[in-house]
Amino acid sequence: MSELIPSPSAYMDALEDSYRTALDSIFCGILIFDSSGLLIHYNRAADTIFGDMGLVLSQYLSTDFAPFTALLSEKVDLRRGTGRYQVELDEHRIVCNVHAWRKGQVRQGTILILHESMHANCIIQEMDVTNNLLHEINIFVESSHDGILVTDNTGAVIRVNAAFERAFSISRRDVLGRNVRDLMADGLYSQSAALKVMETRQTATVCIEVASKTLIATGTPVFDPCGAFTSVVVNIRDMTELNELKNDLQRQQMVAEAYSQALRRQQNGGSKDFVVCSREMQQISDTIQAISQVDSTVLITGESGTGKEVVVNQIFRSGIRSHKPLIKINCCAIPAQLFESEMFGYEDGAFTGARRKGKAGFFELAHEGTLFLDEIGELDPELQVKLLRVIQEGEITRIGGTRTIHVDVRLIAATNRDLWQMTQEGKFRQDLYYRLNVINIEIPPLRRRRDDIIPLARHFLHKYNEKYHKQKELSMELGKILRGLTWVGNIRELENLIENMVVLVQDDVLLPKDLPDRYRRETEVGQGAQVRVQGVLPLKEAVRQVERQLLANAQAQCSSTREMARLLQVDQSTVSRKMQQLLHQ
Repeated sequence: MSELIPSPSAYMDALEDSYRTALDSIFCGILIFDSSGLLIHYNRAADTIFGDMGLVLSQYLSTDFAPFTALLSEKVDLRRGTGRYQVELDEHRIVCNVHAWRKGQVRQGTILILHESMHANCIIQEMDVTNNLLHEINIFVESSHDGILVTDNTGAVIRVNAAFERAFSISRRDVLGRNVRDLMADGLYSQSAALKVMETRQTATVCIEVASKTLIATGTPVFDPCGAFTSVVVNIRDMTELNELKNDLQRQQMVAEAYSQALRRQQNGGSKDFVVCSREMQQISDTIQAISQVDSTVLITGESGTGKEVVVNQIFRSGIRSHKPLIKINCCAIPAQLFESEMFGYEDGAFTGARRKGKAGFFELAHEGTLFLDEIGELDPELQVKLLRVIQEGEITRIGGTRTIHVDVRLIAATNRDLWQMTQEGKFRQDLYYRLNVINIEIPPLRRRRDDIIPLARHFLHKYNEKYHKQKELSMELGKILRGLTWVGNIRELENLIENMVVLVQDDVLLPKDLPDRYRRETEVGQGAQVRVQGVLPLKEAVRQVERQLLANAQAQCSSTREMARLLQVDQSTVSRKMQQLLHQ
């Protein structure tokens, strides 16, 4: 009985012979490489394929079979890769399928299954592969979210996908075989990317309005290997959904700005009116924080309406004197003959009409607190001397009095004029300028910090909604227009506009059509230098509109009224007068 039972070695030899016989019976060639990339086995079909090319596989056992694998390695890493590839070898086209040889989860090597293209049996296999590939491509095309249209080189439509049908609300049976020129004539669309490509032989993009949708069509030319123009592939994307997503994103950004603004208010002392969103205003906020624990004199400069007083309030709230009084004085509002008595006070009987027991001046009232001198540039030269003495000595003497009074105040001054230029012209004392200009905060005009426009508009909208018990909202379209306006009057003009719309507009959502006429006209004015007139209007009104636009354009390019005057070739006084007139119209 023992003689009938084969030994283990004989059993393994028989099993290996069975495997070899099975592999040799397969029509396709098989090459097996170990984990080091060395050829360890091949079947009869592989030996025949390479034998016809003069390569004897038995000579390449235990080698990397470089004559073939060197070419295949240009397309795939044989130790790690898989896939289907073609290799040109000695005028033979070898189709090779690369498979991983695994034992459990460990890769033991690589198995190559290959055949020679154009062989009768191989052609059948190639057709099956091609059919599968075409089926996959058809799935990709039909499942594309973008519309696809393909034409031949004459413009005849040879293919469209389901997304194209949805985009144009048309069946493909009504499109296939027809020329794109005929489709345009039927009114399917007004422009054709395919026609532009046929004319230029270059990629072309057109915008198409269909019903309530906006479509972007991009045509790409296709050339054969010889360079001949064969067809056009047009990709059609519905921008309506993308625009809606963009609008949603902008709404979210506006909400984020509101939260960011509230957070900054908390960080900056809780001032509701101090809106900080733009990079420029963030720098000003940082400066305010830097000077919050010192008593340095501050000079705030900027155009009228930029929010100088709001900055003053923020400096005061965040400063070490916030628990003491803040006295505000408009230097333009006090007559020159009364300025000294108002600033320094007077004793009983100092002049006719004086109060009994006298009166304390603003410096005394602001003792240990903050004194804000607005429109400091309008101060008469004679009064500048007296103010300078008080700043230098820290003492005042009441009119009609002999006793000096020590005053401890932090001084903040503001102006919309160019004080340095005034010192050059002798209109402002240079020594006073240097006393005031210890810390300079220049507030840029609103047109130069457009990131603040929408947050400011929302702030004023909330303010006047509460005041007038309204529930107005700012539409996205109106917000875009507000960002593009020139804002000659800066923040004050924006606040007035928002209050106007809250009071007068009946609907709860504020739209571009709700803007006053002069703002709607401004949005229609071209950006170029050419003056355009549509319709007929009173000559004075036409001149006013042109002047406003020219001043706004000059203001956007210049940092001072003097520069604007040189650009417009007029006197500086003319520029200042015109801007004041426009602000009050």
